[in-house]
Amino acid sequence: MHRIFKALLLGLAAGIIDAIPMVFQGLPWEANISALLHWLGLGIIITYARMPLPNWASGSGIALLTGIPIAVLAYPANPTSVFPVIIFSAILGGLLGYTSDRLINRLP
Repeated sequence: MHRIFKALLLGLAAGIIDAIPMVFQGLPWEANISALLHWLGLGIIITYARMPLPNWASGSGIALLTGIPIAVLAYPANPTSVFPVIIFSAILGGLLGYTSDRLINRLP
């Protein structure tokens, strides 16, 4: 399987993990789809990004850099959503960086 498909699958998994609590909170489907598409893109970006950091740290950093604008956009409608967006970005970004390194980048 090509690297980009594996990166998309990892991003899809992260998007599903991020969207599950959003579905249970009763958020609109637009927000759930937006989160899923965000993580699909991050799956590719984090997999192919090369930074002078450990892979989990670069994944977490990239996810935070893309998650902060989403938190700023969500703040006026729901100020309590900022903290979960930042936490999920840091944790899922780190996991995505770690797993993409182990499953995709280290393969011949």
